[in-house]
Amino acid sequence: MKKFTFLLIAFAGINLSAQSAAYNPNEILVRFAPQVQPEALRAQGLQFENAQQISKVLNIWKLEVNTSNFTEKQIIGEFHRNSNVLGAQLNHIGSFRNNEPNDPMYDQQWQYYQANDKDIDADEAWEITTGGLNTDGDEIVVAVIDDGINLNHPDIEDNLWINQGEIPGDGIDNDNNGYIDDVYGWNIISNNGNVNIGGWHGTPVSGIIGAVGDNGIGVAGVNWNVKIMTIAPISTLESNVIEAYDYALQARIRFNETNGEEGALVVATNSSWGVDFGQPEDAPLWCAFYDEMGEAGILSAGATINGNQNVDVVGDLPTACPSDYLITVTNMNQNDVKVNGAGYGLETIDLGAHGENAFTTAFSGYGGFGGTSGATPHVAGTIALLYSAPCESFTALAKSDPAGAAQKIRNYIFDGVDPNPSLEGITVTGGRLNVNNAVQLLMEECEVMNTENMQFANSVEIYPNPAKEKLMISNKDGKLIDQIQIFSMDGKLIKSQNKLISNEVDVTVLPKGVYKIRIKFNGQQNLISKKFIKN
Repeated sequence: MKKFTFLLIAFAGINLSAQSAAYNPNEILVRFAPQVQPEALRAQGLQFENAQQISKVLNIWKLEVNTSNFTEKQIIGEFHRNSNVLGAQLNHIGSFRNNEPNDPMYDQQWQYYQANDKDIDADEAWEITTGGLNTDGDEIVVAVIDDGINLNHPDIEDNLWINQGEIPGDGIDNDNNGYIDDVYGWNIISNNGNVNIGGWHGTPVSGIIGAVGDNGIGVAGVNWNVKIMTIAPISTLESNVIEAYDYALQARIRFNETNGEEGALVVATNSSWGVDFGQPEDAPLWCAFYDEMGEAGILSAGATINGNQNVDVVGDLPTACPSDYLITVTNMNQNDVKVNGAGYGLETIDLGAHGENAFTTAFSGYGGFGGTSGATPHVAGTIALLYSAPCESFTALAKSDPAGAAQKIRNYIFDGVDPNPSLEGITVTGGRLNVNNAVQLLMEECEVMNTENMQFANSVEIYPNPAKEKLMISNKDGKLIDQIQIFSMDGKLIKSQNKLISNEVDVTVLPKGVYKIRIKFNGQQNLISKKFIKN
């Protein structure tokens, strides 16, 4: 399927690609404050011609500029310094975008698209996002807990999570996270960073989640771009299970506590293994860990038993664990029917996903994978893909309320399933994973969140603007400030402060320039963004 899509780069100034996008020369797009007309800025010394309003709702104008002395980007910088300008950018040129990757074996990945609507509609979801980063530019990470990985697989190596705080092989815990040389993840048996072991099972699982897409090699994952954190080798010895989850949890907690400066934005774990007939009451610490991870913002995808068993009756670990942050998955075939050799349970098994003969990466090359082990990473990959949706409000929510954001992702996935007769009455949702439906639900709610956020934002004022020493914040509703964050216009976090005792923010030490301040008020889910100038 081909559709014409125009990518409007967000005004946040995030660098989404190392390549330069094509743009129309001598033109810029500028969003002015409400009711402000371009002519008001001409009187202040900004030069342009032929102003044409292209959005009445957002007050965006197309302007022609003279580039004989300055480039378009330099002129945009001057517009950014004006307090009446909410955003400015180049006028990028759109093109017909093929939402099917150019990977030569993609046509064998039937689980992503079929003509009979018996697929997960990944190709349609990719029209919105192909994964990788959230709107703040943070790398999205999935922790794959398995038998290891082939670090050198050509379709995975570029999507491996790399701990940038570590210097490989120096025998020192450079980032002080308690693990020495954990460059790609952690080996919980040998207690070192060597995860390039085994990989016969973990490599295809990782490929389903995040084989590099559109790179002209092999296949594509649910995410074309995502970071795979490898924790290996898994055994169902409970102490190893908890230790593996703990590594991922520590990384996410550190990310949360440092506002993304350290740690990793782990949004999901994948567990394509378990204990047949295991009983949750016998594993309270194991089961409780899913709630602990969920509170930090991590959803977990768990594969159920490979047998036609009612898990409600016979039990299973982890898929019988009662946690709202654990998504449990059974196995579907190419005919969109639950395979006979896959568990079910009206109370314990949430949904189905395609696993039997799903085509993906293998330890060496490519091939069919299967079982609930193949179904589950499609769900883990979908979790990560949703976090990369172009919704600034959701990114803000994920940082201000990680657990609440995780619950929303779970709801999007559950509410977006395709009803399936073979799952009806024997699973929680009665349906099979549909990636595109989940993405669309998030984007629909994003519009609502943006509207509510805008209504509240209109009651918030910051002054003086430009500011020299103190920036004052007020709102008509009298809400107290819970947190402020100040970013440079290229998205770098400059300052963070929690629980303000007054509405004053000291900006004395900031260099002169244009900044964005995000404000979290008590009782308000979303963050309010405002631009200010430091003189």
